[in-house]
Amino acid sequence: MNADDKVGEGGRTSDAAHTGNNLGPDHVSPGNSGRSPGLDADDQNPWAKHALEGHAADKQPSDAPRRGFIKPAFKALGQFVRFMVTLPLVLIRGRRGNLDEVTVYSAHPSFFLWPLIVMGFVCSFIVERKPELTVFFGWLYVWVLLYFMVTLLYDFSARKLALWVLIFALIWLASKYVEDMKNVLVLSAAFQYLARLQPRFDPGTATVLSWLLVLPWCGSLVHMALNGRKKFTPNEIGEFHFAEGSELTDRTGLRFRTKYRDVLETLLTFGGGDLLAVDNHQNVIKRWDNIIGLYFFWKDLDRILHQRAVMETGDDQKLGGH
Repeated sequence: MNADDKVGEGGRTSDAAHTGNNLGPDHVSPGNSGRSPGLDADDQNPWAKHALEGHAADKQPSDAPRRGFIKPAFKALGQFVRFMVTLPLVLIRGRRGNLDEVTVYSAHPSFFLWPLIVMGFVCSFIVERKPELTVFFGWLYVWVLLYFMVTLLYDFSARKLALWVLIFALIWLASKYVEDMKNVLVLSAAFQYLARLQPRFDPGTATVLSWLLVLPWCGSLVHMALNGRKKFTPNEIGEFHFAEGSELTDRTGLRFRTKYRDVLETLLTFGGGDLLAVDNHQNVIKRWDNIIGLYFFWKDLDRILHQRAVMETGDDQKLGGH
């Protein structure tokens, strides 16, 4: 290559640079893009570039729907687990949405199984580590089972329970008096017979029984969430029944009373009781049994019920003024 050819190439380069400078700031020439065309493999091989773009285009739509399906699925699973974990606490405390409404739940009879379930797991855990306490926890489990059966079969109000405690105390004192004065065994013979039985707690049997009872107890939670929900507002009372419909009760002219008809059920429902709606003649119009935690959030219900009474009193005064 001679000098003239070099000068010619340099002149063409200078002309290209001069032409690019005269295009203005809004125009960017290919030579000023900062890339060397000789080092860019994609520019040299456009077929490879199109193949890579096509492969990326084919891969992106297949991954996007998969990610869009998995993320909502895990989110829904987390919400369900959170709902099942917090549901017992919600049932006990009641749900407070707005300031002018309170949602309560009625306990299903299978909700009373929770002492047997808890005692089965706890006693099994302790007895497996300390076998010498087998007889003690055997008696404890028997008394818990007896408590559960009496709760289902009988209703003991506070006065009735106190009366029966007094009766059994008098019978025990009378038997002790006869045994000391006449040397005749009365109740002591029955107590000695029961003591010789020595019921022993079996961890395996109790654990299996507790796991089996967990199923109906969880069913009671689902039943309360779907069919045992009651919402109280200043104007009405809403009841919701899954796959059956809803019921709204107008609160006009109704008064409300609490009744704790069974002390044993009150303990099992964490202060629960019955809520009665009565008219001006003390006739029971509506009754809701075993409201969980009624004793603890009665203040919130009373505030809403009193709010309705104040509104009715104000309306009556306005009508009287006219």
